[in-house]
Amino acid sequence: MNKPLRILGIDPALRKTGYGIIESNGTLTRLVDCGVIQNKYTDQARKLRSIYEGLLEIIHKFSPQHVAMESIIFVQNRKTAIDMGAARGVALLLFSLKDLPVFEYNPKKIKIAATGIGSARKEQVSFMIKALLAMDSIPPNDAADALAVALTHVHHFWHIRKVYDFIS
Repeated sequence: MNKPLRILGIDPALRKTGYGIIESNGTLTRLVDCGVIQNKYTDQARKLRSIYEGLLEIIHKFSPQHVAMESIIFVQNRKTAIDMGAARGVALLLFSLKDLPVFEYNPKKIKIAATGIGSARKEQVSFMIKALLAMDSIPPNDAADALAVALTHVHHFWHIRKVYDFIS
C-alpha cells in the first residue's frame, strides 16, 4: 500500500481564495478540509497579505506535501488578469519559501477530472466534488474548484507513479 499523499489545491483570487486539502494513497482519496479565505480589505496590498497569511496558516495546520493550482487562463478583462496574477504570485512565493512543489493544470483538464466534461459549469463541478468526496453538502464554488484541482493532481500523480513503477 502506498503512503498517503496530502495535497493542497487552491483557486487563488483577491476577493475569495478557495482551498481544499485531500489525502490519497492511490486507491482511496479522502477530504481533509476545505474552505474560502474571504478578503474584507479594499486595498490590494492588504488583500495580498490576507491571502498570504491565510495560506500560511493552512500550510502550518495541515502540512501538505504538494500544491496544485489552476494554470493561468485567458481573461478578457485586464484588471481581472492583473488581480489574478497578483494573487497567484503571492501564493507561488509562499509555496516556494516553504519548499512545496507546485503543480499546475489547465481549466479544461480540471473540469474533465471532476466531471468528465471539459466545459462543465461551476455548479456541475461543485455537485461532482460533493459526490466524489462523499461530502455532506455542496461546498462553496471556490472551495469546490480548489478541490477539483487537488483531485486532478491525485489522478495525474498516481497515474504517472503507476507508469513509472511499471517501467522500472
